[in-house]
Amino acid sequence: TVRTQPLLLEMTTDNGHPFYSGLAAFKHRVCYGNTVNDFLVRYQTAMISRCNLPDWAERKPVSPDYPHIVDDSVEPTFEWPPQESMDGRIEYFIGDSREHVIREMYENLTKLGWRRVSARFERTVKVGEDRKALPFGLAGLGFDAHNTLPVVRPMLNADGKDSVSHLCDIFVEHARELPAWDD
Repeated sequence: TVRTQPLLLEMTTDNGHPFYSGLAAFKHRVCYGNTVNDFLVRYQTAMISRCNLPDWAERKPVSPDYPHIVDDSVEPTFEWPPQESMDGRIEYFIGDSREHVIREMYENLTKLGWRRVSARFERTVKVGEDRKALPFGLAGLGFDAHNTLPVVRPMLNADGKDSVSHLCDIFVEHARELPAWDD
């Protein structure tokens, strides 16, 4: 068949292939996104979001166990960030030559509920018992957040171990909802 629209757009529907219904079949869907310093996958793409998370730089970790997780919707959400927190923010795709395609993909995917988890990996310095972001915008320079979130290289990306623990804890949480397995 000849493709009349971009493949990614087709994958947000069931036009000819069961991509969308395949996603809808999952009881749980979770997005993880880096609020800063991910130069491969922008936050809005990872989170199926119209804009960045408001006040992400000031957010505190959701738990001492997860020092890099700064937001967790816990429950599935359809709008991200929530409409009430948009505060006049402009959708990131306004003016993009593919705006209509991006908007349609966004609208299709947000019909499903997604748990959304936001991480922040910055360059920091230890101050007493705490870690503080480097000043003057230096926290956002040259950090490899895309590979740190899933700890791609343990020697270089070990800071992401808390995000991996968070993901594992979510898997365990979801597994507890399953019926008991008979041996």
